[in-house]
Amino acid sequence: MLISAIRRIAGWMEAACLGIAALCLLYMVFVVGFNVLARIVFDATDTAVNFMIPGAIEQVSYLLGIVALAALAASLNGGMIAVDLLVGRFPPLLKALVARLWFFGILAFAIVLVWLFWHETVATYGRGEETQDLRIPMFLIYGFYTLECLALAVIALREALTADGHHAELS
Repeated sequence: MLISAIRRIAGWMEAACLGIAALCLLYMVFVVGFNVLARIVFDATDTAVNFMIPGAIEQVSYLLGIVALAALAASLNGGMIAVDLLVGRFPPLLKALVARLWFFGILAFAIVLVWLFWHETVATYGRGEETQDLRIPMFLIYGFYTLECLALAVIALREALTADGHHAELS
């Protein structure tokens, strides 16, 4: 019962992480592509026409963190990629134990990240920090990072409880 609930929640979190990563990547490509074209117009008109998106570098840099954490969480689906001559030769039970050990390690890492990002969220909220160009409250960004790390923890927990040591690339 508990494992099925964890599987269901982890599945939702995985889908959300994939959706968020896809939207952020599309927006990043748009911002970078648009600014490249706008820069050409800007240079061709001797700075008379400026269509560049304000704070584009700042937007892309924070979105890159969101994409990286979302991709990390979503990448755990179906096990980790394992290119290992030693583990590939283990019996199935030992493969499963090794896989579960790695996922428990990732779970511990994700919990530490959740804790650190949560404290940074609270601290930046208390200090009222904002981004340099767009004046976005920093606690929102760190809060989003915290949620993504929480998704990583739940997905890693699901894999740690259900991993069978099977890796598609070893078949």
